[in-house]
Amino acid sequence: MLELMVTLALAGILMAIATWGMRSYLVANRQQGTATDIRSALRSAAEQSLSEGRTYCVYFTATDWTVYKSSCAAGSTKANGPNRVDDSSITLTSVSFVPPGTAIPNQTTVCPTANKCAYFYPRGTALPGSLHVSRPGKTYSINVEGLTGRVSLA
Repeated sequence: MLELMVTLALAGILMAIATWGMRSYLVANRQQGTATDIRSALRSAAEQSLSEGRTYCVYFTATDWTVYKSSCAAGSTKANGPNRVDDSSITLTSVSFVPPGTAIPNQTTVCPTANKCAYFYPRGTALPGSLHVSRPGKTYSINVEGLTGRVSLA
């Protein structure tokens, strides 16, 4: 009987350790999935902008992102979203898509919250900037190049 109790106690300890490790693994996968989803949404907006000949905007908050046709201003046509972050420990931080100091003709940068909108233009350019997909201990950085509209994940 004593051997059975020792065996069950050891099994319980091992299962507790495995459960903790599995939770960390799942949160890490959710974070990577969120970063990949955002990169895909930005790339899709860039491709649609080129193929349709219209401006696309992706608007970010701390927990979601939404894709709009034309601009992120009120009354614009929502193309996709809002898409939410799957885990409450993951947030979108350091969102910074700063518009140029001097307005460029036929290029809108209207944003409901300053510097939270990524714009893609029909000529293949974009509003340059970056954002971070963060959780305690790990951060993914997503960058958008202005001249080429290239989206990268690091």
